[in-house]
Amino acid sequence: MDFGKQLKQARQASGLSQQDVAQALGIDKTTYSGYETGRRQPDLSRLQKLARRLNVSADQLLGLDPAAVSPEEWQALQKYRLLDLHGRELVSLVLQKEYDRMTAPQAVLDQSRGGWVTYINCYDLAVSAGPGEPWADAGYKTRLEIPEAQVPQQAHFCVRVNGDSMEPAYRDGDIVFVQRLDGTVQEGEVGIFFLNGEGYIKRLAPGALVSLNPRYAPIPLHDFDDLRCQGRVLGKLEN
Repeated sequence: MDFGKQLKQARQASGLSQQDVAQALGIDKTTYSGYETGRRQPDLSRLQKLARRLNVSADQLLGLDPAAVSPEEWQALQKYRLLDLHGRELVSLVLQKEYDRMTAPQAVLDQSRGGWVTYINCYDLAVSAGPGEPWADAGYKTRLEIPEAQVPQQAHFCVRVNGDSMEPAYRDGDIVFVQRLDGTVQEGEVGIFFLNGEGYIKRLAPGALVSLNPRYAPIPLHDFDDLRCQGRVLGKLEN
């Protein structure tokens, strides 16, 4: 569970409102709500104040409760905390490279067909291209076998489109390739988004998610929305 969800659960368990916690931290409610949605992160001082006010440990808020991780993971964390800035940068570099290696599509030579094929995860719960639908459990996925030449080099996974709001570029049933990002897409780009728990494939515009089909109105974005970009759409699987 990520920090925002841990924080929200701890606050609700304490019977406090967002305004109550914001006042205890000396910040406004909008800033605090950003902690729960993932738009903002508290500094170390405020993290410690949060933990004291909610009567939990900072490790629990960060999802680092020893009971929730393996002994090996906890030992690695303790070692990491003793590193200086240079050491942490080296560890982060190795972790990122290994993460990229494990999440990138796997290409293998199909000897029987005389060519290379790529195995890539495709999420079975369709991203909505209409009014929106929950993408509640990203664990439901299949592995597709696709000729390597058809898979963009930077694609990490793919998703099946549901609906017609992104026509003519992306039609109902199309499989789109997605590049996972650390942040979000640039304005004007098409991405995969979770907005308040619902999944969409949309173009990002200033203050809105926009459909390519003019029959669908833009979806306005507000400061209190929980908007999470799952990646950049690189293209679709050609039939």
